[in-house]
Amino acid sequence: MDLSRLVVESLFSHSGISIGDSRHNDVVINDSSVYRDVLLRGSLGFGNSYMDSKWDSNSIDDVIFKLLSSGVYQRLAPLYNTYRDLKGFVVNRQSKQRAKKVIKKHYDLPPEFYASFLDPSFQYTCAFFDGTDDLEQAQINKMELICQKLNLKPGQRVLDIGGGWGGLARYMADNYGVKPTVVTLSQEQADHMRRVHGDKIEVLLCDYRDLPSRLEGKEFDAVSAVGVMEHVGHKNYGKFMEVIDSSLKRGGRFLLHTLYTHSLWPQQNPWVDEHIFPNGELPPIKSIRNHAQDHFYELGMHELTPNYTLTLQAWDCNLRQAIDSGRVKLSEKEQRKWHYYFRSYAGAFKAEHVRVGQFLYEKKS
Repeated sequence: MDLSRLVVESLFSHSGISIGDSRHNDVVINDSSVYRDVLLRGSLGFGNSYMDSKWDSNSIDDVIFKLLSSGVYQRLAPLYNTYRDLKGFVVNRQSKQRAKKVIKKHYDLPPEFYASFLDPSFQYTCAFFDGTDDLEQAQINKMELICQKLNLKPGQRVLDIGGGWGGLARYMADNYGVKPTVVTLSQEQADHMRRVHGDKIEVLLCDYRDLPSRLEGKEFDAVSAVGVMEHVGHKNYGKFMEVIDSSLKRGGRFLLHTLYTHSLWPQQNPWVDEHIFPNGELPPIKSIRNHAQDHFYELGMHELTPNYTLTLQAWDCNLRQAIDSGRVKLSEKEQRKWHYYFRSYAGAFKAEHVRVGQFLYEKKS
């Protein structure tokens, strides 16, 4: 037995995970080179080797949950992630130019692909499973919750930064009679909104940093930013809050729905960075509050973390059904990539290694 296998099996055993070539193992090895992949590249090697069919599991959620709950990942991650983390403190990985990388790689995929696993309103963020186990209703619950927190009234102007395919803005327009403006960097998303929602939504295709010039002094009664802070980057938190402040009327409300970490430093998993969200970061909750307090009063924070585990599991089931039915055609490697993404994140939220919450603010002056 080689050293890499001994080390990896020992680490997994410490986490309560059985690993081997038996179908009864939690992690079933198809190719013994997976041990070397994990030892040399850590979580990146583990995820990549799954995409390459070197191992399988009946419950990736539980495997990731156990690795995180035991503390094994947290103790070893610095050995593999230090260079990337240091680079992030030297280079602005979310500059205007670099911000477009995640759009091209992830968000500019055809809307038809996202329709295969999202709800009809195209909500690609955590749902709110309050009194329901149905994804569509849970996403309606989430949108309704946001509208109520923003205290929307007919005729008000609302700015939705990073508004995806316009589902939340359309819900606001239809149910609260407001006039939404959605900001996106994705041409695919902008085209979808203009085609599907028409004049219900004003669409601005630009970087949030360009809003002061694009809005020409217009002020909004409310601002929402759902699933955006993860792409802003710690070097730009101050600018992000300044832009929202300048866009919002005095006393107006701002809702920030974001993933976050209790770590003192921004976090990102190397596999997620490479394959899903390039240049993304999990913002520390302390950083969010420190930058927000210069501009806003915090009215409350709503923890939603358990809901994201359920959301990711629902997306995974929907996509697998779409693939099995032939509605979506992906290569085997792409299928495994999306399955690993959904299920590994579900395990991370279950372990509360990654969290999600809604922060509600009111402009100071």
